[in-house]
Amino acid sequence: MMSQTACFSIVNLLDREALSNAEVRRLIGWQALILVDLLRRRCVTLRYAERMLFNLDVIQRLERRRLKDCVEVIDWGMQLEDWEEHTPEHLVDALSIIAQLAQRLLENGRREK
Repeated sequence: MMSQTACFSIVNLLDREALSNAEVRRLIGWQALILVDLLRRRCVTLRYAERMLFNLDVIQRLERRRLKDCVEVIDWGMQLEDWEEHTPEHLVDALSIIAQLAQRLLENGRREK
């Protein structure tokens, strides 16, 4: 139940447009970095990460706001289950790419202030 609430909160924030684009970039960047770290340490499952952030509801809201850089991070996250299933040896690489993209969001979000 808690994970559904957290996901709803992000979607709700994006729907209400309560955050500026820079704030959204920072939010998505931090959330993605946290989830990548937790996934690497096997503290959460891919399904949990999908419910929290890497899902179609979030992508749709980001697309409406035309935040392509955020969409790219979420899209990579949505593909993690495929990586795990078909090429598990490259899952670590995919997590690294998500972390790099998320870091870029944080940098862009800081510049936009």
